[in-house]
Amino acid sequence: MYERLKDLPVLDSYPSKAPAAAWNAWRRYWSQTHREACFGLEGLPPLSLLLGEREWVLIDSNAYDFPVLSWSEFQDHGRGLHEPVPCVVRQYHQGASRFRDKALVLMVEELDSRMKKGLR
Repeated sequence: MYERLKDLPVLDSYPSKAPAAAWNAWRRYWSQTHREACFGLEGLPPLSLLLGEREWVLIDSNAYDFPVLSWSEFQDHGRGLHEPVPCVVRQYHQGASRFRDKALVLMVEELDSRMKKGLR
């Protein structure tokens, strides 16, 4: 868990679904590396993603890595590869919803790029 999340108030928390493409890209990456990933999002500077085994956190790198939103509590058991994964989204910034979908698209692009290049 990203330790800073424990100290911050959650502005909104709601059930959601991680797109199948995002979940599958992460699981492929995780199965080969077994380590967390952290990278900037070129389409959303200065935002970065921290990807842990069971939690993803979007942070603002210009604001001392302040969390913007997180995805956690993934319920991936018993699902098909094409099905989205139920999860919980927590927002720590009032503008978080503007970045949620774009961040996941950029996450898939980055992880696919890393896998193709053999970067871990």
